[in-house]
Amino acid sequence: MNNKTIYKFIIASVVILFAGCSDLFTNPGSASSSSGKISIAIANPVTNDTIVYKSSTITYSLTKDSGIYAVELYVNGAFSSWNVANSDGSQPTVTLAFDSTYIGKRISYCLKYYDKDNNSVYSDTMSNILVADVSKIPYTPYNFAITMVSSTVLNLSWSDSTSLTAPGYEIYRKRGFHGTFSLYLAASPGVYNINDADASDTTVYYYKIRSSNTSGASAFSSIVNTYGTGATHSIAPPTGLTATAKATNVVSLKWTDDIGSENYFKIERRYSWGSYSTVGTAVKGATQYVDSANGLLTSTSYYYRIKAIAGSDSSWSNEVSVTTQ
Repeated sequence: MNNKTIYKFIIASVVILFAGCSDLFTNPGSASSSSGKISIAIANPVTNDTIVYKSSTITYSLTKDSGIYAVELYVNGAFSSWNVANSDGSQPTVTLAFDSTYIGKRISYCLKYYDKDNNSVYSDTMSNILVADVSKIPYTPYNFAITMVSSTVLNLSWSDSTSLTAPGYEIYRKRGFHGTFSLYLAASPGVYNINDADASDTTVYYYKIRSSNTSGASAFSSIVNTYGTGATHSIAPPTGLTATAKATNVVSLKWTDDIGSENYFKIERRYSWGSYSTVGTAVKGATQYVDSANGLLTSTSYYYRIKAIAGSDSSWSNEVSVTTQ
C-alpha cells in the first residue's frame, strides 16, 4: 500500500468514527456529498428485501467524475468494509455477508463512494432487510381461489406443499384494476382458507397470497379477482357487462371498455351446467355484441363473460346470466 493510499484510508477511518451513515438516514444522499458531480445509487437489495445470510452481492451504479477510488459499506450504521476500485478502474464488488446468528434478523445498510479527487457521497439507506437461510424460505401457495359466500363475504382458499418451518400466510388486496396492493389479511400456519367479510358487490377486488416464516417470504401466487381469473392481469378488464334476451334466440350484450387500447374482445358463453366456449369477437372499441342463431335454444339459461385482448389479455369481465324467450 503506497503513502497516498494509506493517507486516504486514515482520513476515511477518522470520518467513519465521527460520522458513519447513522446520522444521515433522513437525507443521506445530499447531506454527505462533497461534490454535485458524483452519485451512488443502490439497485439491489433494497428496503424490505430478503437476502441470503452467507453472501449477497450489492448491485449499485456510480456517477464517476474523476474516477473510482473506493466504496465503503456501512451495516446498521457502523463501518463494515472498505472496497477499492478494481485494477482496471471499474467499480469494486461489494457484498453483504453474515454468519448464521443473523438468520431471522433485519438489517439496514448504505454505501459511501469516493472518487479519485477524494470527493465522497452516500447512497440512500436500505432498511428492514431480512437475513435468511434461503433453504428454509417457504414455497409459494397454489390453487388460490375465491368463493362467493354472500354479496359482502368472500372466501379465499389455497393449497401449500411446504414441508419446512410451518409458514403463515399474507393476503394482499387491491380495489379495482388501478388500485394498489397492500397487506390485508393474515392466516396462521395450518390455515388454508379465510373470509374477506368486508367486500362490496359493486367493487372488483384483486387478491394475491404468499407464505412467510422467520427465514423470509415466498414469491406471490397468481392473482385472482372477483370477476374471475385466467389472464395476465396486465390490462384492465371490460366492466359492467349486461345481457338482455331480445327474441327466442337473440341475446344482446353491452359493456364498458375501460382501456381503449385493446385489439379486440373475445365473447364466451356457457350453459348453466357446462364450460365456457368462444362464440364470437368484437372489434376494438366495441361496447356491444349480439349473439344470434349461434346455437341458442329457446327458454334456456346462458352465462356470458368477455375479455379484452391486446399485447396480453385482460382478466374476465363480470359474469352475467340470461334466459332466452
